[in-house]
This record gives sequence, C-alpha cells and structure tokens, in this order.
Amino acid sequence: MSSPEINNPNGMQDMASTEPSAKPVFTPPTEGELITSTSTGNTYRIGRVIGEGSFGVVYECTDTWDNELAVKILKPRGTYEEFRGSAVDELQKLRTLRHPNVTYVHDGFEFRHTFYIVFERCWQPINQFIQRENFKGHFWLRAMARQLLQAVHFLHCNDYVHQDIHGGNVFVTTVRDDMAPDDMVFTFMLGDLGITKMVSEMDAANTVLAEWMRAPETLAPSEFGPMDRRMDIYHCGLLFLQVLLGKPLTFTREEVLAGRPREVAREVGGAFSFALEKALRRHVDYRTASALEFWRDLNTPE
Repeated sequence: MSSPEINNPNGMQDMASTEPSAKPVFTPPTEGELITSTSTGNTYRIGRVIGEGSFGVVYECTDTWDNELAVKILKPRGTYEEFRGSAVDELQKLRTLRHPNVTYVHDGFEFRHTFYIVFERCWQPINQFIQRENFKGHFWLRAMARQLLQAVHFLHCNDYVHQDIHGGNVFVTTVRDDMAPDDMVFTFMLGDLGITKMVSEMDAANTVLAEWMRAPETLAPSEFGPMDRRMDIYHCGLLFLQVLLGKPLTFTREEVLAGRPREVAREVGGAFSFALEKALRRHVDYRTASALEFWRDLNTPE
C-alpha cells in the first residue's frame, strides 16, 4: 500500500533539540504498542520483529493511515549524547538520499530516549528470496544487478559508501498493476544505510561487519589498498555470487585474505564469471572501479 510523502522540515531540529533526562534509559517497544512521532505527530502500532543486526532491531508497523511500514530501533552505543548525535546523523543521511532503488524513509524521531526510523516495508530480503524452490540465479541476476548497481552508483556519486551490502540489506518488493492484478513487477531495493559513510570518513578500525563479508582491504590495508567505494563493489560481487549459486556463502578470514571468493567466481563459469571475479579481486587497484563498470562487465560477452 502506498503512502503519501510525509515531509517535516523541522523533523531533524525536533530530534536534535529535545532535552535528555538526567539518566536516560533505552526503552525498546513491545508488540502492539502505540508509539507517537515527535516529528510528525503520526502514530505507529508496533508489530513483530522481522530483523536484527549490529546497529538495530527492525519491527513491522502500521501508521495512522494503515500503511504497512517497518521501523528500525537503533541500538544505543557509547554515551547518550554520542549516540544521540549518531542517530540524528543517520536520519539526516537517510532523508537526503532519495533514489527509486533505495528504501524510502517516512519518519524519524526520539521517543522515551529510544530512536525510531520508519521506512517502507519491502517484501523479502535477498538471502530468503534466493532460497525459493526452483530459484534460477542466472535468470534473476541481470535484473537485480541493474537496479542494485544503480543505487550504489547514486550513493557513490554523492560521495557515500554503503559499507554493508549483503543479502539481508537488499530487498525484493512487488508492485501490482491495477489493470493486470495477476501480474507482479519485482523491484530490488538497497536498504539499511545505517553505517553509510562519506568516503573521507571511512576507517577500517571502526568498521563493524561480519568477519566473512569484510573486504580484504579492511583486514590488511597495507597489502590490499585503502578503503573507498570499491569496498561496495566487492560486497556486490559477493552478493551476486550468492544469487548465481542460489545459496548463502560464508568465508573465513583466512579464505578472504587468500582470495577464495574470487576463486569460487572463476569456478562458477558462464557469462557472469569474469565480471564477478574482477569485482572480487583482493587489491583495490585491480578490482572493478565503479558500479557502472561492473554493470558493463556483466553485459560484455566473454
């Protein structure tokens, strides 16, 4: 169900100016609870938990208009003041990054010393989508890559790096045509920009990722080069390799440093093998340079 855009030019100011109590206590919501936005006045009914990561917990929710949405509750880190500043920064970031293949943020606010970010609810994450019965990765890869790489290209053109692209943060959503209700259009969306950074702010020591998906340059920058946009290219390569194989993949730290993901891409063979192994090269100087180059490689016959 679509929702009218909720604009509040003072939303960021509202979140940033609320005075904290002497001893703020993080208070996560409970299922069925009604939460009112201090930014828009909208009321949200909290549903079940549908995801959890290092930086937050995601719940289903519905708003005053009965739109089906999702809400991310940010997990507190550091002091209240430090965490508050990072929450405001994340909301500002999400509100300015508008693209058809980036999940849309409806609202963001603080309620009982807990920070909420409300965004559109997508149908299913890729790591579940690829495990469907009779899933054919070769059939889906090009359409998925076209949309996801456009989103990555958009971020990079705005000097941002996502840093956390994987099957749990890329979503499938469906749109039905009222003129042909039995037909569904699939759209792929890049979500969870919570640790997105300006290129100039990237720091290997402060990058919190699962060990198996860390790019080689985050593990050994002196050997494999600096962290920059090409980190997202590596993560897209990992994701597309999983789509092609139709199953989740994990690699140990030692396998990442030894270049095992690239070897798997070579072993797969076929039309997409070269593009994937190029994106998964260990040293950033030999890796695919941009999302646009990656897309061109995927469409270049071997």
